[in-house]
Amino acid sequence: MFRKKKDPVEEVLLPVPTVLPPVEELEQEEEQSAKRRPRTWLWTFITALVVVSLLVYILVLGALGIYDGLKDRSLENQRLAQEYYAQGVTHLEAKEYEKAIGEFTLALRHDSSLAEARTLLREAEEMARAQATPTSETRRDAAELLYRQAVAHYESGTLEQAVVVLEELRGLDADFQRENVQTMLVTAHYQLGLNAVMQDRMDEAADHFEAVLALDPEYEDAQDQLNLVTLYMAAMSNWDRDWSAAIQGLKGLYALAPEYKDVQARLHDAYTLHAEAYAAEGDWCRAADEYSAAVEVLPLEATVDLRDDARIRCQATAEAPTPTPTSQARATARPTATAAAGAQSTPTPTPTGAVAAVGSGRIAFTSYDAVRQRYDIYVVDLAQGDARLLRENASQPAFSPGTSRLAFHNYDPMHLGLGIVTLRNNEYLELTDHVEDSVPVWSPDATQMLFASDKHGDRKWRIYVISPEVQRGEGEEWAFGQMPAWSPQGDRIAYHGCDERGDNCGLWLMQPGGFSPTRLTTDASDTAPAWSPDGKQIAFISARAGNWEVYLVEVASGDVTRLTDHAAADVAPTWSPTGKQIAFLSNRGGSWAVHILDVKSGQVREVIATGDAYPDPVSERLSWGP
Repeated sequence: MFRKKKDPVEEVLLPVPTVLPPVEELEQEEEQSAKRRPRTWLWTFITALVVVSLLVYILVLGALGIYDGLKDRSLENQRLAQEYYAQGVTHLEAKEYEKAIGEFTLALRHDSSLAEARTLLREAEEMARAQATPTSETRRDAAELLYRQAVAHYESGTLEQAVVVLEELRGLDADFQRENVQTMLVTAHYQLGLNAVMQDRMDEAADHFEAVLALDPEYEDAQDQLNLVTLYMAAMSNWDRDWSAAIQGLKGLYALAPEYKDVQARLHDAYTLHAEAYAAEGDWCRAADEYSAAVEVLPLEATVDLRDDARIRCQATAEAPTPTPTSQARATARPTATAAAGAQSTPTPTPTGAVAAVGSGRIAFTSYDAVRQRYDIYVVDLAQGDARLLRENASQPAFSPGTSRLAFHNYDPMHLGLGIVTLRNNEYLELTDHVEDSVPVWSPDATQMLFASDKHGDRKWRIYVISPEVQRGEGEEWAFGQMPAWSPQGDRIAYHGCDERGDNCGLWLMQPGGFSPTRLTTDASDTAPAWSPDGKQIAFISARAGNWEVYLVEVASGDVTRLTDHAAADVAPTWSPTGKQIAFLSNRGGSWAVHILDVKSGQVREVIATGDAYPDPVSERLSWGP
């Protein structure tokens, strides 16, 4: 059981007196304490003073230590800032802008007062922004967006926009969906080329087909379409200017693709208009021939009537007396190619009187037969006045020094490329085996041969050198360019070329080996150079005046003189061995023929007709030997 505690107040009850007795001992202690108090405060004060002094001393020593530490740390920061600054300058000069930014930032972190670092930091940041490229993730996102846009354009048939977006995609990331991008580009360009052909935008069509071949050089359909466009454009470029050339181009195109565009109607109209031109001159026999050719292409009743009328007039003209030739009569008999390949035969005799009067030596030239679409090489003897076949299925003749051998471009299907034939025994050497190899040129000592070719996949023309004793060789590449010509001294080579960027095209000179190329003329159309025998002048052709003419440039000064001035085309210049005359090809008489120019007097005389119009007259070559 718990026991109840008693209240303490109730437990002790003492009476409280009214007056308390004095406490004597307590009063005595207070008096003694009062006497001792002054001495205690003094010691307390002294003690406190000592303590304060010690604290002040400690604080002073601490402050001095901190100051010295801060001073040392500041010096170290300045030293580090200078090191970072120097490294930043090095990175900035090396165009490593991100590294430079990092170094300058560290420099300022250690010394914010380094004004040079702040200035160069801003410069590095600006340069970094200027050359900033998207991150791989950003680039991929952009590439995916462009790809989706290109596919949308492609599938909707807006091929022009598809090509633009696809090219932009290739510029951003050439490897993104590479195969699909190329397939779409090839298909789009090909279809755009066909569309352009249908809309008579032939230049644009050629650009599209060339773009296809640049992406896929093995695309045969695109190559075929480009060939057709090129033939059509070449024919139409001569429309109403040179009916023979226009007809020749259209005939080749018609034989190759009779259903192509309006080639049948065009060829018919070209024959008819050419006939009208002959009729206007009173040459009814030629007019009848042209009308007859037009009827064979497209037998329209109106054309048949014109043909019959021209034949009647031709018969009436034939019964009239023939005028006596003047002293300026020209040797215009056309050579015929009837000999077997490689054989030499004499075609229809050529008049000799006029030929003998214009010079001496032998001129090798190419005749083109439009019906058979074949090139043949003939040589005309200026003294004897006759022309004979040297080589069938061949063009671009080049006599060796001394004329004992002839180099040429071989069109024989079994021997495509460059060939050399020994004229004495008809021994043949197959020098190269690429059909693209062309324009062979002998060195002065006949130990080397230059030629031009675009046989590489990039379709760029290059100049090569090869030994004339090699069988099926490739040649050593010397330079980009074409139509080379070796100087008589052997120290320089003239050629049609451009600078390293493909600009500033014209005639250039270089040393053998492709060294020290220098520009000689300034017009991009200048080509087909031919050295004078003394090596001081170069004859060449140029379209700088609107059509192909023969010009002369002084090698030392670069001064250019125009030698011919005719509405027709003058091409393929070559010098006589004496250096007094220049032979060239021209269609100024209505058909292609060899002409000879007297350099001093400027007099031009026709030597011999060469045949039908050349498909590419600018690439033709003459060779004049003793």
